[in-house]
Formats: sequence, structure tokens, C-alpha cells
Amino acid sequence: MTGLIYDIGMHEGEDSKFYLLKGFQVVAVEADPDLCHAAAGRLHEFTATGQLTIVNRAIAPTPGPVTFYRSERSGWSTLVSQWSKDNAARGVRSQEIAVEAMTLADLVRTYGDAFYMKLDIEGMDRMALQSLAATEVRPRYLSIETSFDRNPTFAAVKADFDALAELGYDRFKIIDQRVVNRQIPPDPPRAGQYVPYRFLDGESGLFGEETPGAWLTIDQALAAFRRLIWSKWILVLLYRKQRFYLYYNAIIYRLSGRYPNLGWYDFHAKHSTVE
Repeated sequence: MTGLIYDIGMHEGEDSKFYLLKGFQVVAVEADPDLCHAAAGRLHEFTATGQLTIVNRAIAPTPGPVTFYRSERSGWSTLVSQWSKDNAARGVRSQEIAVEAMTLADLVRTYGDAFYMKLDIEGMDRMALQSLAATEVRPRYLSIETSFDRNPTFAAVKADFDALAELGYDRFKIIDQRVVNRQIPPDPPRAGQYVPYRFLDGESGLFGEETPGAWLTIDQALAAFRRLIWSKWILVLLYRKQRFYLYYNAIIYRLSGRYPNLGWYDFHAKHSTVE
């Protein structure tokens, strides 16, 4: 086992900080140069010792310059032009900037295998996963953010699970990220050191054996997510007509002060041989 964690989609460094406090080495990747600069300052004590390495690159299918759509809403920045257009339809603008990209395969060839890899790169998670097939690297635990809220179909969800299965992962958890602030690190810890940590909205939360719930087979996980889709059938139908979907969202917001949503879920994975 290695003590390395990859934080792919570092954002403001909130997840990296948790991993660092638990005693792990962290390689954090972020496309936005401003976020990298801010995180380097905020986490200076860890970069100074070499426990944290920040890589200012986008993860893409091929290396080289790419267009990065930096969103005015934190966490919505993306390389996917259609996602940027969808954001604009929701009234959230983006600024186009040129950034350097690298493949996930090249990244792991440089830094090696890992205990855990978190992927949250707004529409590019599955592509990044598929590039791992060209390497020997298989993190003991891995998580991705599903794009269900942008493509609310069972086929899209199955494609996410299939990409994980093709890398040999065969046990899964579906974590509702909207309630991650309810997670409490266990004591004694099941990964790294114990940290009395309180998660904020937007953070990825616990990982590995510390995640809540039971591990599921792929068939069990797909059945569980199918039930989630059925519970949101009105939103799924409306999403196919964006004008009606946005109108419905506006009405619900006026009535309740909150936007309805299709959910924000992370899929965690491991091999059944991992204890």
C-alpha cells in the first residue's frame, strides 16, 4: 500500500487539506492557475515540506493547450464546451482561458500508484478513468463524480460504472454529496490518522473504508441508482426540455427558496480483495 492520494480537481484545496491532515502525501491537480496560486499560499506548510505537490494542469485526452471555461460560479468550471453553454442557460457565465493539459496516464506514470484517487473534473471524469487502462496504476480506492445531473439517463450512469469495472473495480458505493456535511470521521480511523474534521458543503468527504454504507456489487449499485432515477422522474422528464426545466426550477425557488436538482452523487469503488 502507498500513502499517496491524488486529488484530481483540487478546486480550493479543501479535500487536499483533509487528506494532508490525515497524514497522506497528496498530488493535487487543478486547471485554474488562480486557484492553484491561492491553494499554494493557504497550504504553504504542506508544500514547503513536500507533503503536497500542486500540478497546474487540466486533465484531457491529449497533452497541450486547451480551452478552459472558468465559471463565475465556483466549482462549475469545465473543459466541456456544452457544459459551459448549459451553465450560460442557467445564467452562469464563463470566461475562456487557455491552459496546459496532460493526460491522467502521464500524471500517474510520473507519481506512481496510490491509496486513493478522487476525480471531480466536471464532465471529464469518465474520460480520465479510461486513460488509466493504458497504465499499471490502479489506486486501492477511487471515486468519481457522476454527470447524472447533466445527463440524467440510466445509460450515462451505467457507462460510469462500466468504466470503473473495466479497470477491475467490483465493489461500489453511491454517496449523496448533498449531505456530506453530516459525515463524521471515525475514531479509531480506518485510513491514515484520525482527524476531528467537519466537512463543509462542496467538499468530497470521507473515502475508502471510512465512507458510509455497505459496498455493493455492480448489479446492486445499478439497481440502487435506478431507484434514485425513478424517485426524480418529474425532473428527468423536464430536463429533456431545458426551457421547461429552467422554468420549473424558478417556480420552486420562488415557493421554497431552494432550487430542485437531480442530485449530486459520487461513486466510490474498490476491488473485492481489498479489506
